[in-house]
Amino acid sequence: MNFQSNIYSEKINKMKGKRELLASKLQDYENNLFSTNNNIIVLEKAQAFIQQVAKDTQEQIKYQISDLVNLCLDTCFPDEYVFDVNFEIKRGKTEAELVLRQNGIELDDPMNQCGGGLVDLTSFALRIAAWSLGKSDNVIILDEPFKFLQPRELNVKGFEIIRKLSKELGLQFIINSNSVYSADVCNIADKIFEVSKDNKTGVSKVIERSN
Repeated sequence: MNFQSNIYSEKINKMKGKRELLASKLQDYENNLFSTNNNIIVLEKAQAFIQQVAKDTQEQIKYQISDLVNLCLDTCFPDEYVFDVNFEIKRGKTEAELVLRQNGIELDDPMNQCGGGLVDLTSFALRIAAWSLGKSDNVIILDEPFKFLQPRELNVKGFEIIRKLSKELGLQFIINSNSVYSADVCNIADKIFEVSKDNKTGVSKVIERSN
């Protein structure tokens, strides 16, 4: 009887040990689950914060770009064109869609539907807007800007935009021009350099002209 009793006691003790071990593991799992749930909550809050920051940044970029482009457009084409930037998530990535409206109607293909002058002006404004977001350098080189912006009155307004942006943003523009509107470039320039090429020697000659 005592022998059997000892056997049962050992079995009971082993079962108690297993139960205590399982109880300990269960407690560890519950603790890990609690910690995991807390981490999920923290991550969800962090994700929501990041999404809000991204949204605010996109809105800031949107207004910074669209305001500058619309300022340039309105100077030459009052109340005719409106430029906008829309951000969309495609294939898991955020993409920017550039929208141009004429008299309230969205243009499907502005590059072909509009004249080259409008494309010149919009491209210039986008370049300045891109610079304003990074501001890595304050020198911008322009090759025949507003070449297709006609008539001449619009071309003059385009160069006045350059003068204004140069003063307000502290930008230095280096402009190359040999078009019929070169005189309009000279009218806004602080310094003028005339470059000519000797037909015999092929050597370029640079002369500073007075404005």
